[in-house]
Amino acid sequence: MPSENHKEHSLKDNLKKSYRFILQRKETFEEKISFNFTIWQAIASGILTFILLTISIGSLIIFTPLKKMVPGYGELAQYEEITSLNKELDELEQQLIAQKTYTTRFMNMLRDSVENEESVKKQQKNVDPQEHILSVKKVKEDAELRNEIAEEKNQKKEALLAKSSSESRVLPLNKLYFIPPLKGRLSGSFMPEKKHLGVDLVAPKNTPIKTVMDGFVIVADWTMESGQTIGIQHQNNIITFYKHNSSLLKKQGDFVKAGEAIAIIGNTGTHTDGPHLHFELWQDGKALNPVDYIQF
Repeated sequence: MPSENHKEHSLKDNLKKSYRFILQRKETFEEKISFNFTIWQAIASGILTFILLTISIGSLIIFTPLKKMVPGYGELAQYEEITSLNKELDELEQQLIAQKTYTTRFMNMLRDSVENEESVKKQQKNVDPQEHILSVKKVKEDAELRNEIAEEKNQKKEALLAKSSSESRVLPLNKLYFIPPLKGRLSGSFMPEKKHLGVDLVAPKNTPIKTVMDGFVIVADWTMESGQTIGIQHQNNIITFYKHNSSLLKKQGDFVKAGEAIAIIGNTGTHTDGPHLHFELWQDGKALNPVDYIQF
């Protein structure tokens, strides 16, 4: 017993013994830093330092993006985020492809360039079906989710098609009423074989040009060949174009009523040799002879 008490007493004494830490210059032995400490103080300082360091590192990992570097942390959230981003990216790609197709066909109409069956087949042969597919390695769950989404979209599309086919129908043009864009003399006929896809009308200077039906302005801009041009989307998949104007009275996105002035007759663009209106009538992407449906 005395020996055990002696050892315990000796351990306490050793922990309470005071030591001195001195930092001196080697050449001059000049004392720079010195402080006293005990073994107990050194142990307590080490434990406190360890606790503070652990708390700091833990906070850094939890509250900063460093947590994503920890294996297994946040994999579920990342997977859901990646799946959502892939879905949005696919939808954006489809919208971009559709927009490019629409823009190409629309510009062809402005440039009096009509697609025929041979050109369409040629374009389809030149299209790479893998061009717009991302080279991303897909997991099984991602493929199943995509299939479910695609099936849901197809069901909605079929329902909309069934509803539209039962509730709506396209009226023939001969049953629609068109207001003449202006009263003037017919100076150029509809000649698609010569890429003249409309009719030319001559009228006095500053004559206002009117829209033939209600609709929305889908283009109001200047082109090299057609000058100041305005195009209007009507019901029944009808689009009308009014070219070579001196000025436009409406801008893209405006809604116009039948008979409302949309431009002033002019002589702009390279494909003109005098003040006149070049008027075009389109339905379902096909140019029609306006004389067959409008009394000028």
